[in-house]
Amino acid sequence: MNFFKRRLIEHRVKGAVSEMNSRAMDLFLETLLRIMRLALILDRGYRKNIEGFQGRYAFASRDGGIAASALFDGNRMKVKNRLVDHPDITIEFKDGKALRRCLFSENPDIIAAILDNEVSYTGNLNYLAKFAYMAKHLQLTFAL
Repeated sequence: MNFFKRRLIEHRVKGAVSEMNSRAMDLFLETLLRIMRLALILDRGYRKNIEGFQGRYAFASRDGGIAASALFDGNRMKVKNRLVDHPDITIEFKDGKALRRCLFSENPDIIAAILDNEVSYTGNLNYLAKFAYMAKHLQLTFAL
C-alpha cells in the first residue's frame, strides 16, 4: 500500500473513532442528566439542591458532537437532547474527555478547566459551579 493511501485510511479511521467518541460522550451526558433528573424525583435530600432554582443549561462540544440541555424550574428538571434557546449558561467542552474530567475528577476544578481551555462558558459562572457540585454530589451519593 502506498504512503498516501495509508495516510488517507489512517485519517478516515481517526475520524470514525472521533465520531464514535463524540456520540458516546453525547450519550454519557444525556444519561448523566437523566440520572440526575431521576435522583431529583426520588431523593428529597438531593432535590433540596434545586428548591426554588430556575435555570436553563446548554451543553455542547466544540465539534458539535455533544448537545444536550437541562431545564430547572422550581423542584423539577427536564432534559433535552438538543441545545435550548436562551440558556442562562452555555457550557462548551473541548471534547468528551474534558467533559468527564470536569464533572468526575477526584477534585473537579472548574477554573483550572477554563484556564486549560478544556471548558468555556457563556453566562453566569455560578450556574456552572452549581451543576458541577450537583454532578459530584450525585456521584458520591450514588457511587456512579
